[in-house]
Amino acid sequence: MIAYSSLFSLFFGSTCLLFACQPATPAADKAAPTEQLADASQAATSGDPTITERGLLTQVEDAGYPMVVLTIEFPERDFSEQFVMNLEEVNSLDGGQLSAAVGKYVSFEYSSVLANALLELKRNGKSLLYESDAPELGSDIQTITGILSNAEYETTGDLPGELFITTEEEITEKFEFFITPEIVKANGAKVVGYYDQRTQNTIHAIELIR
Repeated sequence: MIAYSSLFSLFFGSTCLLFACQPATPAADKAAPTEQLADASQAATSGDPTITERGLLTQVEDAGYPMVVLTIEFPERDFSEQFVMNLEEVNSLDGGQLSAAVGKYVSFEYSSVLANALLELKRNGKSLLYESDAPELGSDIQTITGILSNAEYETTGDLPGELFITTEEEITEKFEFFITPEIVKANGAKVVGYYDQRTQNTIHAIELIR
């Protein structure tokens, strides 16, 4: 398997991290938002893009700096959820402070969106993501066949790039993914993308409740 995996995958799968699964669920189940957060998520799509919550921080997982995945429990509602956070964008608490805050309550603002998790990418029937032992894909996985674009350069930073696949009908799907040399070589060519839509909960502000 290639060295890089999709940031979404990691996060989306549970710790198949972040956004090619992978992409831990960066934070959630593969389909819609968890039932307990559904109302808030729907409200966010029609108004304020951020949702305010409070909960018990139970786990902090490194998702490749600057990303971390936080597991937050909501005891009153008897469930927990995962949230992805960029430590460079949200600097009110650093990694050490977050780890020290495990077991304590936090107040936070987040947004919840459906994102495409790229699980496999093929050109002429050959995988561009795996040299061997590619994972089996379920019958519910979506596919898109079209021209690969925006993959001219290999990803060199800590965050994934964006690539697009456009069909003959001019339908375009976007994927956040670490672009490898194999993917660069396929830029502009016809490919088949296999993907899943997963809920991505992203924290934009957080503070410890003292």
